Amino acid sequence: MRTIGREQMLDISVGGGFLGAGGGGSVREGAKLVDRILQFGTGVELASADEIDDEAWGAVIAGMGSPVASRSNPRTYSPTWAMETLAEAMGFEPAFVIPFETGAGNSLTPMQVAIQKNIPVVDGDPVGRAVPQIDMTTFHLGGIHISPLGLANEDRITALLRTESPYDMERVGRAIASELGGVAAIACYAMRGVDMKRHIIRDTTTLCEGIGAAIRTTRESGGDVAAALLERFDAYLLGRGTVAAVESGTRGGFDFGRVEVRGDVPLDVAFQNENMVATRDGTVLATVPDLICAVDGEGIPMTNADIVEGMEITYLGMAANPAFRSPEAFALFSRALDVLGFREDFVPIENLMGHD
Repeated sequence: MRTIGREQMLDISVGGGFLGAGGGGSVREGAKLVDRILQFGTGVELASADEIDDEAWGAVIAGMGSPVASRSNPRTYSPTWAMETLAEAMGFEPAFVIPFETGAGNSLTPMQVAIQKNIPVVDGDPVGRAVPQIDMTTFHLGGIHISPLGLANEDRITALLRTESPYDMERVGRAIASELGGVAAIACYAMRGVDMKRHIIRDTTTLCEGIGAAIRTTRESGGDVAAALLERFDAYLLGRGTVAAVESGTRGGFDFGRVEVRGDVPLDVAFQNENMVATRDGTVLATVPDLICAVDGEGIPMTNADIVEGMEITYLGMAANPAFRSPEAFALFSRALDVLGFREDFVPIENLMGHD
């Protein structure tokens, strides 16, 4: 277990912003979130999965709603209120919290609970990237129930949801979040430490920190961030150029759209909050669950809510964690991909890019 402070949190946010693959929260908003966390202390305890007691109870903490809406509705206390709502209903004392996903915001959101409740945040998550729906996790695939779910906003409006299906939990939770201004905090997947250890993707927060530090030091030295990431991590160049067009709209609490990049290495990207499919001239180069990640001309990771026409941008692809690359994991994305008109089977990025 180690204590992480401002610099580590900022690196985690930047690295999480990259691994968020178009979602998970904006890096600029992540820096503000670090300030809100550190209102309550000087640091947060980051624990490896194995350092958590088998019989201790904890839960996943995340934001829910539109990334665009979250900019004008920042969270400070609502993640803790969501956890308290869940813990009170289930009769346990929270002993740890888990990030829902990697992202500039959602890698940090459980730290708000950790520092306010004086409990550790686990170094890991059930996704290894950002995803648009709360059932898209290794916890769900491993049989850990999402229900019940605690939900709260900054007005301390709270709700406890119980559903039989993950789809209903997502649908009802997002409807409530939409009514509450488009964004809320949630606590779900309550579990004991022993179950967390069986199904979590380990050390993803440390991975975010390493990527964030690489981005920071490369930018400080005036280097090419995309080139540095291609060199140091198992990444693929998908596209590089200027954003020629952005189509975006919010439906059902999700941001849907497409980004067209024209220039040295053209690319088209379709997204539902996160980047789902990358193509060039109709040829698929990468699909979920593999990662399609973007940095701007200054090397700052971009969410789809940040991208605007005329921006210089580079897209890199990375393989998802093996635990999240199964046919069952790909099936979790079927509804989102169907909305985007993609009905092909999953092919790993290394095969699509000719590096098998």
